[in-house]
Amino acid sequence: MKYNLQQELMIHALIKEKMRIIHDQLNDRKVPLTESQRDLSIRELRRYQELIYQNRLNRQIELR
Repeated sequence: MKYNLQQELMIHALIKEKMRIIHDQLNDRKVPLTESQRDLSIRELRRYQELIYQNRLNRQIELR
């Protein structure tokens, strides 16, 4: 699916905010996560990182 630049920037900002929230949850000492919660959060964080990477590659390919 193609997005215009404004939509891509909005998606990127939303993903980065979600990644920040997950990262904060993983590193919060006050509210420890169970092992399964931690594993799910790490997997979700990796999916978001992969999504950002793929979007960056797609933009670079489109510019060529």
